[in-house]
Amino acid sequence: MSALRFAGAIVGLSAVLGATQQDKGPLSVSLSRDLVGMHVESARGEDLGEIHDIVVHPGGATSYAVLSFGGWMGIGDKLFAMPWTVLKRVEGDAKQRSGEHKLVLPIEKSRLKSAPGFDKSHWPSMANADWTHDIDAFYKDAANPNTAKPVEAAARNSVISWRLSELQGIEVTTPDGKDLGDIKGLAIDSDGRVNYAVLSVGGFLGIGDRLVAVPWDAMKFSLAGDDGSKKLVSLATTKEQLAKAPEFKDGKGDREAMCDMAWITRVHDHFSCPPYWKSEATPIGTGSSR
Repeated sequence: MSALRFAGAIVGLSAVLGATQQDKGPLSVSLSRDLVGMHVESARGEDLGEIHDIVVHPGGATSYAVLSFGGWMGIGDKLFAMPWTVLKRVEGDAKQRSGEHKLVLPIEKSRLKSAPGFDKSHWPSMANADWTHDIDAFYKDAANPNTAKPVEAAARNSVISWRLSELQGIEVTTPDGKDLGDIKGLAIDSDGRVNYAVLSVGGFLGIGDRLVAVPWDAMKFSLAGDDGSKKLVSLATTKEQLAKAPEFKDGKGDREAMCDMAWITRVHDHFSCPPYWKSEATPIGTGSSR
């Protein structure tokens, strides 16, 4: 089996294609810190594992969730990638499991033992599409809840792809190379598209640490280095614009506000970045704002 080409962080359960999100109502958004570690069950309620990582790429479309199935398969050192379209997010019952949210993967446990996987210590190359083809083929016949949108993650492949775990902490600069700050996390909508990034920009502003939200589409991504492995992220902005940018509040009680679409629209407006959900033909998402 050849190397993996990931393209792609949240869960989307889509029902209708061809209408703008503005026509169909607002998307819902989740924070990446809440997605990683989220519990995954089978349709029968069997414990499968949890989300280990998320893979994203420029443009924001999420292609793959990376799951750790734990020890029940007897393969604790392996990870498994799958298109987000085969997962369904379910709100937690406050009376059970401390009310935590979970993801449902509607595939029998016995079948998952033959799913494409890779060693935790040897992530596949993200610049090769062959393995994504195998992954898509495996999950194509699964009980895919997204009946309006087939499993076709490989069709959105991008050479520039990041795991969330390696994106966090990466420096963001101005186009001329001045350091702005670093990425602390992402917000991902219910159709699987990265909505905005959380940047720590205190040093650039000459003050203590300050977290601000920046539209994902406002940032530019490129590759550098002799082997093209160095990933660069830039943002065309000024100190004044960042100083007045909507502040991201990191408290647990602030999660709902940070996922509110009206607030997120203000984030996009501040950076003169057109809200994609008001102009693109997008599926309807059913994710949670928490």
